[in-house]
Amino acid sequence: MSLARISVLRGDGPKEGTCFIDDYIVTNEKIDDYVTSYSGIEPGNLDPNTSNKTLVNLQTAYRKMWLLLNMGCVFVGHSLGGDFRTINIRIPPAQIRDTAEFFYLKKEKRKLGLKFLVYHLCHERVQTGNHDSIEDALSALKLYRKYLELERSGQLEDTLTRIYLEGQFSRFKIPDE
Repeated sequence: MSLARISVLRGDGPKEGTCFIDDYIVTNEKIDDYVTSYSGIEPGNLDPNTSNKTLVNLQTAYRKMWLLLNMGCVFVGHSLGGDFRTINIRIPPAQIRDTAEFFYLKKEKRKLGLKFLVYHLCHERVQTGNHDSIEDALSALKLYRKYLELERSGQLEDTLTRIYLEGQFSRFKIPDE
């Protein structure tokens, strides 16, 4: 397991949702399994001889994240802890907006997946093909906006209860089209 791609979108302003960092991490190590359906990484993506992607080394990717951290940027995403562990960076909790935590009922002892939440809260289907970190980042941003809306209107608790109930009936899967 290693970091293969970092995607960062603008979180607000006129360019909200626009990707401004989409870096693939170059590696010289042999890769046994790209786990493409989960990673979105395909053979050749990380090879400087064959890739048509923006390739950077791990140190450059880390420095970009470090710069964003020190600029005070707030990181919005879904289940970000693993991502930060992989790049080996500690983000202060005040700079994290994790939708997996916002849409979690502790009494249920189960965190909801991004795909499931987007389907039930935004009425959209995502992650229908290979994993795409830009799509995931945009989905997490939409969920964060939805969280703020539900929180302001006082509907968050009722909505969470409804979503968990629907999840129990569907085994937390979205229906096929």
